[in-house]
Amino acid sequence: MCSGTTVPESRALSPDDWPHPAERRYADAQARLADHYDLDVESRVTETEAAGRVHYLVGGDPDGDPVFLLHGVGTPAATWLPLFPSLTDEYRVYAPDRPGLGLSAAPSYRNRDLRSFFVAYLLELLDALAIDRPHVVGNSHGGLQSFLLALDHDRVDRLQLVGAPGGVSRDFPLLFRLLTVRGLNRVLLWLLTRGDPVENARQSMQRVNVVDTAAIPGVFYELLAAGQGLPGRRESQQSLATVQGSYGRAHPLFDIRNEIVRIDRPTQFVWGTEDAFWSPTVGRPVAEKMPNAAFHELPGHGHTPWLEPSAEVAELVRAFCDGREYTK
Repeated sequence: MCSGTTVPESRALSPDDWPHPAERRYADAQARLADHYDLDVESRVTETEAAGRVHYLVGGDPDGDPVFLLHGVGTPAATWLPLFPSLTDEYRVYAPDRPGLGLSAAPSYRNRDLRSFFVAYLLELLDALAIDRPHVVGNSHGGLQSFLLALDHDRVDRLQLVGAPGGVSRDFPLLFRLLTVRGLNRVLLWLLTRGDPVENARQSMQRVNVVDTAAIPGVFYELLAAGQGLPGRRESQQSLATVQGSYGRAHPLFDIRNEIVRIDRPTQFVWGTEDAFWSPTVGRPVAEKMPNAAFHELPGHGHTPWLEPSAEVAELVRAFCDGREYTK
């Protein structure tokens, strides 16, 4: 496990608090991205037995109901910052970095029971924060984590899946199928980081995440570029890519549709028609079988739809947290 030198748990952190130069560069870009959205957010860490250091962003009303935002397999917690303004006036909003991304520790995912390991650090974080059942918003891999928090631990109040969530299909797009092949994934991860890091980040977002990048500021790409140099990140991500599947077929955990349909918590799917992972036709039948789920299809939106220029995703997420029906 690569967790770096100890950083303070007792207070909000500034970029200067991080011991490694790459961590300071990343923390600085993260702070500048928060400034771009005029956000008063804190950067904090807690130590967990499951995965070592867990970094999270937190902002909003200290007395508000908690909302947890869980990011995807290749994007860090700070990817959620554009959504914070729609929630922080009344909610306490948390966005943790999954171990292996952002400023959390970078453990190996090999030889783990994935079903328990994917959420063990989240359970420790919830306990450390004295939070029982937050509203949970999950994207992609974070969607799978959200399902597991609800199914295995009953730690979800209102559940939202924004962008195609893990857990609904074992079929991956071609690039992600290739990343499951041990050895080949090492070469691909190296190739994907050659050249200018900022331009690589820009192309990656266009290839996988967003249809219209007009609303994404330059500092967002600088943040993603800085993340490539974080200690232990490449090895941790490679280990995750390897255990998530074998020769193009995802791990069975990535298709738990028969379990998901039993979730009775209020649930909302927000799914773009241009999602690079799966079309809405994959998710809609799952939502229709759930006892308390709504499904919203967004034309022209990609895999991280809150990063598109439209404000519709923010409005949908906020309305659902409020317990009211969304109307245009």
